[in-house]
Amino acid sequence: MCGIAGLISRKPGTDRLPPMLRSLSHRGPDGEGTFADRARDWHVALGHRRLSIIDLEGGIQPMGNEDGRVVVTFNGEIFDFRDHRKALLRAGHTFRTQSDTEVLVHLYEQNGTSSASQLNGMFAYAIWDQNHCRLFLARDRAGIKPLYYASLPDGGLVFASELTALLAEGSTKVEPDPAGLASFLFSDYAHAPHTLVSGARKLAPGTFLTWENGVLSDPVPYFRPPLPTPSTESRRDLGGRIWTVLGDSVERQLVSDVPVGIFLSGGLDSSSVAWLASRRSPGKMQCFSIGFDNPAFDEGAYARAAAKHVGLEVVEERFTESTLLSVFDETLGKLDEPMADPSILPTFLLSRLAARHLKVVLGGDGGDELFGGYPTYRAHLAAAAFARLPEQARKRLGSWIDKLPIDDRYQSLEWKMRRFVHRFAMDPIERHLRWMSSLDWPELIDALGSRVEPVAAMPIASEVSEVDTPDLLRRMLALDFSSYLPGSVLAKVDRASMAHGLEVRPPFLDNAMIDLAFSIPSHEKVSLLSGKRILKESARRSLPSEIIDRPKKGFAIPLARWLQGPLLPPLEVVLHRSPVWDAGWLNPRTYHRFANEHREKRKDRSKPLYALLVLDRWLRRVL
Repeated sequence: MCGIAGLISRKPGTDRLPPMLRSLSHRGPDGEGTFADRARDWHVALGHRRLSIIDLEGGIQPMGNEDGRVVVTFNGEIFDFRDHRKALLRAGHTFRTQSDTEVLVHLYEQNGTSSASQLNGMFAYAIWDQNHCRLFLARDRAGIKPLYYASLPDGGLVFASELTALLAEGSTKVEPDPAGLASFLFSDYAHAPHTLVSGARKLAPGTFLTWENGVLSDPVPYFRPPLPTPSTESRRDLGGRIWTVLGDSVERQLVSDVPVGIFLSGGLDSSSVAWLASRRSPGKMQCFSIGFDNPAFDEGAYARAAAKHVGLEVVEERFTESTLLSVFDETLGKLDEPMADPSILPTFLLSRLAARHLKVVLGGDGGDELFGGYPTYRAHLAAAAFARLPEQARKRLGSWIDKLPIDDRYQSLEWKMRRFVHRFAMDPIERHLRWMSSLDWPELIDALGSRVEPVAAMPIASEVSEVDTPDLLRRMLALDFSSYLPGSVLAKVDRASMAHGLEVRPPFLDNAMIDLAFSIPSHEKVSLLSGKRILKESARRSLPSEIIDRPKKGFAIPLARWLQGPLLPPLEVVLHRSPVWDAGWLNPRTYHRFANEHREKRKDRSKPLYALLVLDRWLRRVL
């Protein structure tokens, strides 16, 4: 796993590359490489920070083909690189290394811009093609690895693995992008292709783009989640096929020239990966878990039970709630782009623990989005039933819920009921997004102040391509796969792990697993009472019911309480003095009102207030 950066410009860019690479040093602590070239009137500079995983001696980047006219800088892993290598050797290509990186160069030579769609892996890379004066950028189909880009004033292009590295080049001004800022306030992250910075974009998952002799193409999608296909298989047979495909995915992702461990929470997804990996690894594997003294977000007992059943050595570290608060500033300081999910704090601690022992771990990310693990999917089914109740009954229930006292526990029952009864009748896509949103639309307009007009028609659901499919839940799964998974879940894991030079591989997001999961109709995955139905069926032959049927439990950070206690002093500082107000990013009156409502427990405003803290810390670093 690495960090990449580069630019193409009318003037040589070698002096602009070093600050970008310094910004990415945490992603690649094992080495640095650069490449410079010229074609026609353009100068290209490519850079790479390396975390050595495959071909420790030979995999130095940037890396070129035989004549040095096609050069790649690459972040990620290609899990089927050996198969591609064999085919390319038969086609007459010559290899100098054993690395997966070199496969990218020769596959591009062989198949051009269609090569990205043929890869199974986690990747973001750039290829310089001197023959065509072309720069080619591509990102993996799930968006596991990030890639940002921006046009330069002279018609060139700059790109980097992280937004702060892109800004370090110096040409992109830190001015707010209204649509990106709005989606951050609405969803806690900026929906691709937007960022919070005007002019800077992030390449969406499953897309590529080209810059050729001064002309930048629009991003080209090469992957969209496939539609479900009818099946005559029994549920048991289908479950067996899922387990086999997931096992093959785990086996591919165990390929490494350094030891591989496992993130283990004791939930269904990570326990499945752990069981399958332990049966395929030649040696004893370590798994990593963290626990807390607060039972509201402690999963330590589950992880220990899962490790014992699987037969793995568990490395566990236990923390107090104050430990989470102690890494608050450090963690936010590692965010290259604001994201307001506080569960990055325990992810940061877990990554720090694992990085003390090795460089690579497997994780369980993607299982919820592929197999319907979130309660919101079941809530859609409940909404259809609720809509059939008499209108007066619905109004009476809504009135009763509105009178309940505010329960500031993370996603409390009161919080869920309020959102359900007031949003059940919305368009399904809008309802799905608003059930978890930080702000309603009128509040968002107030928060943006003078920036209302540019975001009046923000396409917050543009990630869904098959809007006409009758399978409602499939649309929601596709939406989360295309937006929430890469924008929040994977971004959180990437930033927290790479802050410690740790690579996290997600077997659930292997190509074969994605294709199989989306081929399964959603009614096999979700019912009114249960999520992940077919995945649970597949795991029953190997895991005990205590793991399979345990309630879903994440890191329930007590954010509302923190913002009335230990995080209140820093919040007060931000409310009275911050670059957020100085640079006119947000409306201060709105956030003073939010703070008063939260302090007086009239409304739970923890999410927008935390987002304000995140934005403040980020602007202090980049302005």
